[in-house]
Amino acid sequence: MPKAPSPQTVLDSAYRCFCRNGFRRTTISDIVEEAQLSRPTVYKYAGTKDEAFVKVIQQKLEQASAAAEQAADGAATPEEKVLGVLTVKLEVAIRLWHDSPLHAYELLAAASAHTPELVTAYTDHLARLLAAALAEAVPDTAQQAAGVLLTFTRGLEDDLRDTETARRELRAGVQMITRGALGRSAPLSA
Repeated sequence: MPKAPSPQTVLDSAYRCFCRNGFRRTTISDIVEEAQLSRPTVYKYAGTKDEAFVKVIQQKLEQASAAAEQAADGAATPEEKVLGVLTVKLEVAIRLWHDSPLHAYELLAAASAHTPELVTAYTDHLARLLAAALAEAVPDTAQQAAGVLLTFTRGLEDDLRDTETARRELRAGVQMITRGALGRSAPLSA
């Protein structure tokens, strides 16, 4: 029985192709074949390869943003909120490395190059969630601490050969950084 055409079917197929082939080597024909739909149907739901990539990135970042909000809302303490938000961020990278060990770097670079506004909006959203989590306790340093925490997490994403170590380091780093930030009442000098 043929698949019922849907935008989600096409985007899921595009994601699998990008993970398998990388961004540069994926073609619209690959997506058509993976989706088992006609070329016009794939164009209808996803557009060109570049447009499909943008839609996939947008969907993944929207899902991660919603999960980060949920993690922050479900936590009791500022430290737990920060850890929840950053765990979502790290898990997005872990999932990409799991789904595409050969092309994860290329896909991350392509996302930054083809969707800089989406990546920036996602990062800014996470920064706001982190700053809000810390703001009640340390309003003067909350934004600065959020930036440090995001930079720290981005560093962990660069080497995900051992995901359990990355997860442990995230927990330890969040604990050290948030406790240091929560212990300060005045902003650090630049």
